[in-house]
Amino acid sequence: MKKAAVVAALTLSVAILSADAHAAQATSNASAEVMTPISISNTAALRFGKFSALTGGTVVLTAAGGRSATGAVVLSSTDTGGAASFSVTGDANATYAITLPNSATLTHGTDNTKTMSVGTFTSNPSGTGTLSAGGAQTLTVGATLTVGNAQTTGSYSGTFDVSVEYN
Repeated sequence: MKKAAVVAALTLSVAILSADAHAAQATSNASAEVMTPISISNTAALRFGKFSALTGGTVVLTAAGGRSATGAVVLSSTDTGGAASFSVTGDANATYAITLPNSATLTHGTDNTKTMSVGTFTSNPSGTGTLSAGGAQTLTVGATLTVGNAQTTGSYSGTFDVSVEYN
């Protein structure tokens, strides 16, 4: 019986050693990096400048700041307006998507029933941008202002939102 117990113990030891001989283990490193949050800030307002409304039309302001008119709108040379400008900052060399509004409304300074609509927003860069090695880029925005027939004279103002998001 002792002999059988010794043989069983040896067999068990050999089985355990055999199982350990077929097992292996390795260790891996793990890492993560949190990106610098993307941000956008307005550095210049969208300004359509001065014009005469006459029987109406549009004032088109490109993202590069070029201005033109359609219909009976006559542009003034005393205030030529300018594209909106934004500073976008974040992670170096990262790409981002640009979301422009569909429309906005400008309201007369003293009579909020008098309005003009803004639409066809454009940007430079268009659609997506790429931050520099320093993590920055300037984004400019233009749009089209619809001017009504005999639009009430005076100053009009409003706001619009531009958003950016990492790709």
